[in-house]
Amino acid sequence: MRDAAPSARHAGFGPRPATRRPLLLTTTLLLAACSAATAAPSAGVAYVKGGEVWVTAGPAPSARRVPGTRGTVLLAASPVGGTLAVLTGPAGADVNADRAPLLTARLSRRPYTSTTLLSTVVPDAALSRLPARWLTWSEDGRTVLAGTDAGTRGWNVATRRALGVSATLWPPSTSLDGDVTAGIGSVASPDEPGVLLYGPGARPGTEVFSRSAPGNLMAALRREPALRTFTEGLDPRAQAQDASWVVTPPRVTRDGQRVYFATNAGWGVGSGGSTTSAVFQVGVRDVALRALGWLGTFSGSALELLPSPDGTALLLLHTRHTSNAEVSTAVSVADVAARTRRPLTALAAPAGRVTVLAGACWLADGRHVALSAAQVNPATLSAATAFVPPVSAFTLLVVEARTGRVVQRVPGATQPACLPA
Repeated sequence: MRDAAPSARHAGFGPRPATRRPLLLTTTLLLAACSAATAAPSAGVAYVKGGEVWVTAGPAPSARRVPGTRGTVLLAASPVGGTLAVLTGPAGADVNADRAPLLTARLSRRPYTSTTLLSTVVPDAALSRLPARWLTWSEDGRTVLAGTDAGTRGWNVATRRALGVSATLWPPSTSLDGDVTAGIGSVASPDEPGVLLYGPGARPGTEVFSRSAPGNLMAALRREPALRTFTEGLDPRAQAQDASWVVTPPRVTRDGQRVYFATNAGWGVGSGGSTTSAVFQVGVRDVALRALGWLGTFSGSALELLPSPDGTALLLLHTRHTSNAEVSTAVSVADVAARTRRPLTALAAPAGRVTVLAGACWLADGRHVALSAAQVNPATLSAATAFVPPVSAFTLLVVEARTGRVVQRVPGATQPACLPA
């Protein structure tokens, strides 16, 4: 572990991710054959259907449309207060196109009976024609963040101030109070694969590991007998190359106590992005790095780890490669305390089909997850549509995390945005 020099400390949105992550992760997800919906949880979720935003806090009949959201392309919900950020655009606006579409930013606060232009809250002329590919909130609920082809832009709704354009391609993760931040990068360069941790408090950035200083990571791996095959397969020559690394965006638990991420430790990236990854946990106070050997390894490519609201479980998203033409997304839930991992079989694609995701989040009750998914024949996907199925192919599923039971389905819905309690 190394401390960052003052010039490398956290500023703006944090270090730039140095890994190649599928753009579709933020705009696509997957589906599977499910039983009829039963009693749905009371925790709320917003989603996009028919080009408009809908919100629900229970069974499907209670879902209601949010006025002023026609033409919604991107949606995100604030983890604090539940304010919805919405980017709207003309028909056919596609965030996966060669050039990001020009969109207009809006906000809708509870009880979601109206919307207002974000530019009336944070004066910025760019908000009326914003070329965006993804949309999210900072975990403290103060800042709306959007990804553009030029980098990340942000608007602090509390201070009513627009932030400068950052070169980061993906925002860092923070604790609920904003005191702890984790992002991809290294002390030497924000472009180097690795994980940087900032906080608690005024502590400068600490390099958890990096490609050029992987000793901490390798020590954590070698302490786990269950990962011996993984470590024996590492090639030091490949490990020295940036292109051989895949690191998921590190995620800070809401209480700021732990950070989770997955990496292939430089295992190498084959055709179709295929590699093998392990999952790691960082204790924030002492920067103690542990490899979660009980989870085993993931063949394909790890995409995202999402901690539950109470930090006791992880939603794991990763790809599975049958061939270059058949790359499917798999989802599982890991119970950190019980050290168990359960695949969500409702999202497992049948033979000859692939699962594509269009959003995932934990509901506020910490017992359910919402995922938008489509299961399609890969032969129907093409470069002309960025290998994304039509919206009609997706179904939003609310799944009981402990059992994998589907309790709610919304056909044609994408981009679930889970609302705080």
